[in-house]
Order: sequence, then C-alpha cells, then structure tokens
Amino acid sequence: MTETKLPATKSNLMRLQSQLDLMNDGYDILDKKRKALLQQYYLKIEERNKVNETVNKSISTVKKALKRSIILIGKENVKSIAGSIPIDNSIQLEETKFMQTLMYKISFEKSKLQLSYSFDNTNAAFDNALILLNDLKEKIYKLAELDTTINNLDKEIQNTSKKVNSLEKVQIPKYQRMIKTINADLEEKEREEFSKTKIVKENKAKKANKL
Repeated sequence: MTETKLPATKSNLMRLQSQLDLMNDGYDILDKKRKALLQQYYLKIEERNKVNETVNKSISTVKKALKRSIILIGKENVKSIAGSIPIDNSIQLEETKFMQTLMYKISFEKSKLQLSYSFDNTNAAFDNALILLNDLKEKIYKLAELDTTINNLDKEIQNTSKKVNSLEKVQIPKYQRMIKTINADLEEKEREEFSKTKIVKENKAKKANKL
C-alpha cells in the first residue's frame, strides 16, 4: 500500500505525532473494551452451560412423564388437554447495555400452576409432567436470554477486535513510519544546512586572511 509522502516540515511532524498519540489512546481504550467483553463473554458461556445442563435433564424427565401419560390416556387426549392450558402473556423483554452491547433479561410473573382441566381426564404422570414444565419455564427463559446475549457479545467482540487489529497492525505502524521518514528528512536538512553554513564561514575566513 502506497503511503502519502508529506513534506518534511516541523508542522507536519507535530501534526502526525498528535494523531499518533490519539491512535495510541484509542488503541488502549479499545483493547480494554475487548478484554472486558471477552471476560463477560466467557462468564456468560459458563453460566449458559450450567443452565443448559439443568434444562436438558429437566426436559428428559418431562419427556418420560409425557410418554407414560400418552400410553395411559392416549395421544389425542393429551393434545386436547394441553390445548386447554392458558398461554402465559406476562413475558416481558428488558434491555440493558454493557460496553455498547445489548444484553437481555426475560421477566415474567412467577405463579403457581393453575390446573385448567379435570383430574378425571388425566393421570399422575401427566400432572407431574405439567408441573415440571411449569418449573422448567424459568430455566428456558434464562437460557434464551443468555444465548441472545452471548451472540451479541460475540458480534461486538469481533467488531472491536477488527478496530484493534487495524490500529495495531495498519494505522499506528503507518504513522510511525511517516514520522520516522520526516524525522530522517529533517535531520538530513539540518546536516545540509550545517554543512552549508560551515562552508560559508570557512570561505569568509579565507577571504579575511587574504586581506
């Protein structure tokens, strides 16, 4: 990539140094942000894995209870009874931000299960499965909010890492090279001026000696 060749002047040198200082400050801020995001990301991953393990165990227990219920009262009866259970409309999604990253919390009204069907049409296995499902609801909501937050953190980490890498590997080295070039050119000019001044003084001294 061809870099812009700026005239070797002290004003350009000061301007480039000022811009480099800003880039270094920006790099430090973004690097700290990336580390904080990564720390939060791994914490959420660890939390999600624990919740996921609990959910999988609960789902397995519910499946066994439902299968037993289907065997005893029939698949159609189970479907019909399940359709009579009220839908939970209390679910709300709350948004918060961490390092400009959206994080979510799913809230709902915690209430004991109110059975909307007759015990005569079911069995203990179905009732147990329904109670377990109601208890499982909160864990599933937690899993959903963690998965969404983890995805958002991952995207923000990638975006931040791109900016950090661009500054570290492209922009900062570019300005360092430009500053180094201008410094070298200015030093060369100073040496040339010194040589010229020295020659002029020597010539004046020679002329003065001849008089």
